[in-house]
Amino acid sequence: MKNKIIIAALTLAAAACGGGTKGGAGGTIGTGKAPPPPPTVKPGGDGAGEKREISQDEKKDFDSAFGFFSSNDKGQWNDGACRSAADKFTSVVRAHPNSVEAQYMVGLSFHRCNLLKEAEGAYQAAIRIKQNHGQSLSNLGEIYYRSGQNDAAKKYWDNAINANGKLVAARNNLASMELEQLRKMPEKERDGKQWKELESDARFNLSNVLGVDSDNVKAYTLYGLVYMEGFQKNKSRLDLAKLLLDEANKRNPKFAPLQNAYGLYYMHRGALSEALQHFTAAVEIDPKFIEARMNVGLTTLGFRKYDVAKDQFTKVLELQSKNYDAVIGLGVALRGLKDFDGAEKQYKAAVALDGKRGEAYYNLAVLAKDFRATKLPPKEAIPVLKGAQGYFKDFISKGGDAKDLAEAKVQVGLIDKQIASNEKFLKDQASAPPPKPPAGGAAPPPAKP
Repeated sequence: MKNKIIIAALTLAAAACGGGTKGGAGGTIGTGKAPPPPPTVKPGGDGAGEKREISQDEKKDFDSAFGFFSSNDKGQWNDGACRSAADKFTSVVRAHPNSVEAQYMVGLSFHRCNLLKEAEGAYQAAIRIKQNHGQSLSNLGEIYYRSGQNDAAKKYWDNAINANGKLVAARNNLASMELEQLRKMPEKERDGKQWKELESDARFNLSNVLGVDSDNVKAYTLYGLVYMEGFQKNKSRLDLAKLLLDEANKRNPKFAPLQNAYGLYYMHRGALSEALQHFTAAVEIDPKFIEARMNVGLTTLGFRKYDVAKDQFTKVLELQSKNYDAVIGLGVALRGLKDFDGAEKQYKAAVALDGKRGEAYYNLAVLAKDFRATKLPPKEAIPVLKGAQGYFKDFISKGGDAKDLAEAKVQVGLIDKQIASNEKFLKDQASAPPPKPPAGGAAPPPAKP
C-alpha cells in the first residue's frame, strides 16, 4: 500500500471577539447527547436595525473584563487564564443579564483553551439572550464539527450566515467542510451533480469572504485547495490553485496551512523535494500542526529517510496519541530502520486502535512475508508465511482501495506457491540419499549409541 499524504482542510476557525448567568453549564460535548437544534434565523435576520441601550456601568464592566482577555490574547493562554477570563465576563452578565456580548465572551474565553463543553454551554446561553447572535451560532458550529456532529455544524453555520452574511469564520468553516466532502467522494462521482453543487457552494462562500476581507489568507488557501480537487481530469485547475496560493503568500507567507497547501500542490506536480520543503516550513512555523508533520513523515518515508520519518511520527503521537496513521507511519519507519519487533508492535497497536481498518493488517503481512520469512530457513519460514497469508486475508475482509485489495489477493497466491516450494524442498531433502564420502577419504565416524 502506498503512503497516503494527509490532505486535511485547514483547522476550523472560531470567530474573533466583537462583540449568562449560567456561564459554561449545559454543554453536550462528551455526554453522548445530540446538540440542540439551532434557532431558525431567516436571511438578513441579524436585527441590524435593533438598538440596545448600553449603560455606562455595563460598558465599564465589560471593558474591564475585556482588558484582562486582551492581555492574555497577546501572550499565552492557559487553563487558569481562560477560566479567570470567563469568570470576569460571567460577572458582567450577572450584573447586566441582557449583555449578549459579555455572554459570548464567556464562551470565547473557554474556547481559547479548547474547553469545548464549557464554551458550548456559554454560547448556548448567549443565543438564549439573542437567538440571532451570529458569532455564537458560528462558534457553536465549529464546536459541533470538531465533535463529529457535521449536520448540526452545518445548520448552525447556515443560521449564523443568515444572521450575518459577513461572518467570515462561518463561511470559511462551511467551505472547509465542503472541501472535506469533495475529497471523500469516489472518483467516479467527481463530475456529478453533487460534486458540482459542493464545489460551487464552497467557491461562493470563499468569494464572499474575500469580498468582505480581501486579505483573508485562510480563504485564499482554502480556495486553492478546492481547485486542487479534480485536477486529475483537468490539469489547469492546478494553475488556478497556484495563483490563489500565491495571493495568500503575498499577504502572509508564515501561515502554516498555506505552506502545507503549497506542499500538496508540488506533490500533485510530482516535485517531491519541493513539496517536502514546504511541508517542513509548515512544521517550523507551527510545530503542533499535525497534518504538516504527517506529510513530512510520509514524504521522507518515500525518500527512505527513516530516521527523519520516525522523529516526525513520534512527535505527532506526542500531540495525538491515538492517531492511527501516525502509528502505522512509525511502524513503517521502524521497519526501514530494521527494528522489526518495534514495527510489529506499532502495527498491533494500530489494530487495537481501530480493528475495522485494514492498513495495520496489510503491513503486518508485508513485515512477515518480505522481512521476517526471507531471513529464515525453509522449515521455519512456513509458519511465518502462513501468518502473513492470514494477515492479507484479514486485510481483504476489511475492504478498501480496489488496487490494494487486488494486490493482497495476488500476495495470498504467491504465498501459497512459496509454501508449496518450501515443502517440496524439505521433502526432497528428506528423501535424498546421504552424501558419499569423497574418494580416498576417511568414512565418517559411526554414530554414538
